[in-house]
Amino acid sequence: MKFNSIVKAFSLSSLALFSLNSQAVSVDKSSQWQTFETENFRVHFTPEYRDWALSSAREMENVRLLIQKQQNRVLDEKVDAYIVDPLNASNGFAVPLSSKPYMALFATPPQSDSVISNSSSWQQLLVLHEYVHLVHLAQKNRSEWRNQLAQVWDLYDASIIKADRWVAEGYATLQESKLTGRGRLYHDGVEAIIQQFAREGALPSYSQLSKMDKRYMSGSMAYLVGVRYLKWLEENYGEDTLDAVWSRWKAVKQRSFNQSFEGVFQDSAQTLYKRFVAEYTFKAMSKEAQYADSNSELWLDLTGQVSDPSLSPNGNFLAVVETQRKEDHKEVILNIYTTQDNIKAAEKFNKKAKEIIKDDPQDIIGKTPKVFKREIKFTLNQTNYQSIRNPRWLNDDTIIFGASTKGSDSQLHQDLFSWNINTGKTKQITQAANLRRFDITDDVIIAEQSRFGKSQLVKFDFNGNKISDLNKASTSNIYDFPRLNSDASQLAYLTTGLNNKWQLKVKDLNSSSHSDFVIPVPTNYQFLSYPEWAKDSNSLYYVAGTQGEVKMYQYHFKSKTLSAISSGEHPVSWPIAQSDDSLLHLSINSNGPDIYQLALKQQDFVQVTDITEHNIIDIMAIDNSPIKLSPAQMTVDESIGQQRDYGIGPQEGTLSIGESFYSASTNLIELGYKSGDVLSRFDWQLNVSSDLNKNILSGASANVRWQGWPIKLFAHAYQYDLKVDEQKHALTDASTDISDTGLLLEASYPFRRDTLSINTIAQIRFADTQTNDISADHHYQSFGFDQSWYFDKQVWGVSQKSKLYYISGELEDMNYDGYNAMFSLAGHVKHYGLGAEIQAIKRSDEASNIINIGGFGSTLMQPKAHLNTVFAPEMAFYSATTNDYVKYEVFSPFEAGRLFYTRHTMKDQDNIDVYGIKGEFTNDFGFTGISNLSINLGLAQVNPENSKSDLKAWLGLWHKW
Repeated sequence: MKFNSIVKAFSLSSLALFSLNSQAVSVDKSSQWQTFETENFRVHFTPEYRDWALSSAREMENVRLLIQKQQNRVLDEKVDAYIVDPLNASNGFAVPLSSKPYMALFATPPQSDSVISNSSSWQQLLVLHEYVHLVHLAQKNRSEWRNQLAQVWDLYDASIIKADRWVAEGYATLQESKLTGRGRLYHDGVEAIIQQFAREGALPSYSQLSKMDKRYMSGSMAYLVGVRYLKWLEENYGEDTLDAVWSRWKAVKQRSFNQSFEGVFQDSAQTLYKRFVAEYTFKAMSKEAQYADSNSELWLDLTGQVSDPSLSPNGNFLAVVETQRKEDHKEVILNIYTTQDNIKAAEKFNKKAKEIIKDDPQDIIGKTPKVFKREIKFTLNQTNYQSIRNPRWLNDDTIIFGASTKGSDSQLHQDLFSWNINTGKTKQITQAANLRRFDITDDVIIAEQSRFGKSQLVKFDFNGNKISDLNKASTSNIYDFPRLNSDASQLAYLTTGLNNKWQLKVKDLNSSSHSDFVIPVPTNYQFLSYPEWAKDSNSLYYVAGTQGEVKMYQYHFKSKTLSAISSGEHPVSWPIAQSDDSLLHLSINSNGPDIYQLALKQQDFVQVTDITEHNIIDIMAIDNSPIKLSPAQMTVDESIGQQRDYGIGPQEGTLSIGESFYSASTNLIELGYKSGDVLSRFDWQLNVSSDLNKNILSGASANVRWQGWPIKLFAHAYQYDLKVDEQKHALTDASTDISDTGLLLEASYPFRRDTLSINTIAQIRFADTQTNDISADHHYQSFGFDQSWYFDKQVWGVSQKSKLYYISGELEDMNYDGYNAMFSLAGHVKHYGLGAEIQAIKRSDEASNIINIGGFGSTLMQPKAHLNTVFAPEMAFYSATTNDYVKYEVFSPFEAGRLFYTRHTMKDQDNIDVYGIKGEFTNDFGFTGISNLSINLGLAQVNPENSKSDLKAWLGLWHKW
């Protein structure tokens, strides 16, 4: 299978719930994993998630019954569900293999302003969305031979998932909304944004619908526009017509999605999408005519994702988090803008205009910008890709902000940091505290804490110590946006419970009363977020959504009146009280949010009389579909299944196929059977390898690994035959046949703290090596470590790696010792990087040149099992032998590899210079067929010191253990 097919297969099967780049799930394999098995599901979890997991199992069975009733489709295979929380953020994904489907559910609930906040419960929405993915995409093929092949070879199974991203995500989002009456289709905040894009003529084209690129919100459009397009198709052509596409898709006759679509709609999806865009845009433009002129003025023109604005106590500075999506990553910056007008920019503009007119009196000067961009006084770049969130001013010099940290359990946690804008110094305050949004006074932090799927409001001090809980941690209730008034006597916060909408409440911190005041909101509201106190604490601002639009509101406590202070034409967010007379806020357009200013006392705001304090939602009033999920419950029902230890997990086996092409040595086909569980707690593989042309290299290998303890265990057995002289570019004409049979036993102990990773390794290897029928027993033991570390400030960064192994061995009656060492250091400034690496291998003199240079790693020849071999894919096996080897390399790294220059030096032998381009990618997570999958590729010029130079190329696809 081609590399791009494999990448496409995995990218289509890793279906993140929303448009974040779903990172590989990193879990602590040594935890006490448990399994709760019901009739149709196996739910895997660690003890702290037990209640959440068992509740989700009940929800899964309910969802399965409902989907079967709605679609008359069901999965016969038992589905594995993993309850994890690797990011301390709301997410999830499904892997829709027809023979071994599974999904991962991230327990952290969404916050009030998220596009996935509109749900009866986070758990119910998540289970439904991911299970729909499985039913939609993991249906068995009605072609018997394709179905049989998919069951035994999961890479093929993944490759036939040919849905465009918008099709997969749009359909799951459609069902999430139809079956709950909630979801992203009925999210007022989302609808307001999509209408804004439509009014600007900026809805994505059909070709852009599935892409994740630099465009603002591009990754979300597959969900948010895709669902609206599919809903439009159902409304105009009928639900059965759309459903017929999925039936045609899995037919005996092989069809693409486009062929399946055109067969029932009698037109292409791309053509009908144009009509959908036209109709949607017409409705949005018609609605625009109903709005009065905007009563806000542009204050700061920005581009890209903008969030979390925060005004300094003296009003002189505005902190803004800005995110720019790059090709392979996101750049996150906290900018501090002065609130003063940029007089220098205005003067510069006017001066330049006068010069232009002076040179050409008939020229026409461009119009003065609506606002000159305010001056950036201070900038903080994210550190180690941790992001920056929720900046709050402690005083005029210090900002407290949130960022992700990596714990010893390899999980990400949201923690708090301080930043002094004058000194530039940052300091971590909390450790693995999982604090999301928060507010501060001089001596206390009040934050929402989300741990193990439970949410609560807590108090922390500035030493990172927890002072108290403001309420009980709950899986049924979610809290968000704690905001203190000016004298810290009252706390406004948002909360929601099962089957309810968000509510805005105010707690009197000086009162012992357990009842909090509920802020009135417009009747039939759906979206609610972004509370902000007025400077005088006499009123509270917030943003609420009704009927597909969002507005800013002001509730005045003394008069008990609610007023709409924006028209609803533009999607607004993040009101910031600048003074008693003005309010800053974000307003979203297709290029990203900009900051506007609203003059409060100059406006005649509309008083809202139709108000409510209740947060009950009538889902039948939203979607009249006769099939609906039952109200959400967080119910632990042990009677529907049985709990047991996870053990080695559900073992899922598959054929494994590898292929290697190395122009310096030989080609290699590898065929095997591989089995393992998703957590990679227990994995094994049997493999046969052969050069089918000249049989230069052939053999068999076996691997087994256990990672369920803090100490990881690995065994590798192999037997190979190598005809050294028959390689394509062998450096010897003498007939040399090598047969090697060996066993490697390894124990390792990994340690991680932040970006420092150390893996301590102990090995023992036994081997019998025959060279031209002369047999020699060879065993060695080694002890050492692999280490890596990096520090990245986004605009610059450094990374470092090292390896050091002490080796002691016996070859026949000869004893030897030595070491393998490597040190690498690299750095970058912006996008330009440079690095250097040195590798040194030394054996005692009596070892008689046992270090072999050249050849390539494969499933058959695992590099870790051959410490006396320097694998260099640009050279043939046994291109040189020595006891004293040093490699020098300089390189310029890029996303997929590096440009490099290498010098191989052997004592008393000619040097070999190599320069070219190479890359290596190893995947350590996913379904069985792609876990441990390694891809090596390169093109290099090889220049031996006293021999002819030659161009070498290689491409290897194998499983690296």
